[in-house]
Amino acid sequence: MDASILIDITILLSVGIALAMFGGGGAVILIPYLTRIAGYPLDEAVLMSLLTIGINTGNKTIRERKSIDWKAVLAFSVLAFPTAAASGSYLAPIVPDTVRMTVFGAFTLTVATLMLFPINQNAFSRKNPLALAISALLTGVICGLIGVGGGIFIAPTLSLFWSTPLKQAVKGSLAIVALQSGAALLGYVGRGVSVSPTAVVGILVLIALGMLVGKRLKAATSDRNLKSYFAGFLILIGIWVLIRP
Repeated sequence: MDASILIDITILLSVGIALAMFGGGGAVILIPYLTRIAGYPLDEAVLMSLLTIGINTGNKTIRERKSIDWKAVLAFSVLAFPTAAASGSYLAPIVPDTVRMTVFGAFTLTVATLMLFPINQNAFSRKNPLALAISALLTGVICGLIGVGGGIFIAPTLSLFWSTPLKQAVKGSLAIVALQSGAALLGYVGRGVSVSPTAVVGILVLIALGMLVGKRLKAATSDRNLKSYFAGFLILIGIWVLIRP
């Protein structure tokens, strides 16, 4: 097998692995790959990310719907959903790609920092609707602008500001990512952005396989070690995106 094809497969599998283990982070890997390695324009890369990650997280949400805290999901989504759609329709077209990728790099480094130095959850024992609302609005803007669902942020947000147990928060995070992806997707399709169906199917399948692998890895490996490794990988991606012209 050609080395470049093997690299492509490994990267796309890692997208699914990240989603399964952390409830997000897939687009943080997928979009730099599509733009920097596969050579897609940013809008097409974002659309492909929204389609493939949205479908996979949506499918997992349907299968696990009975164990999801839908009150928390709806409380978050009622703000994030329209914000993602508006951001994808009106903000993304007027923001230069260089600025969007800078935001992407900064976002990636922020995610890595929060993974390495997590907030002390013991300091939060009550629901905080205002903090949840602000988090939802910011996540919606980021999702529409650069195609990142913010899943890694959503899970700890639900845990901190809605008192949702962390394992349940990860499932809720995937449900919210699916809803946000659908909302942002409408904005990009409405602007006439399109991608190859064949490419979408190929990426879709590999991400799905990665999610199966990630589910097994999560059960067999220490969460602390996994988060440290993934945070280190995110730091490399964030620096690469910021310094590469």
